Amino acid sequence: MAVLKPRERLVYFRISEDEYRQFTSVCEQAGARSVSDLARNAVQRLIADGQRREEENQMVERLRVLERLIGEVKAQLQLLSAHPANGEPGLASVNGTDGFLAEGNSTDL
Repeated sequence: MAVLKPRERLVYFRISEDEYRQFTSVCEQAGARSVSDLARNAVQRLIADGQRREEENQMVERLRVLERLIGEVKAQLQLLSAHPANGEPGLASVNGTDGFLAEGNSTDL
């Protein structure tokens, strides 16, 4: 079977005899073919975890922005219901069948 992505780079690092025994033990437990496979998989997991954390941080920031915008919309709706324009009844005075918000029937966004 041909190798689709040949491995051309070599990375060296030194470990103690105790570390080597630990690595080979983990290889057996994890079913890794070699210490190299174990190290490669571990580094790939670290990279993926870092990318996932970055995506989570971006999502948290987007949620904060959405929460702020929802708060602003709620505040605007409250202002509209308290101070109707052009003498029209405010949203709070519109009954449940004629308007989209009725006093006592509003739901939190």
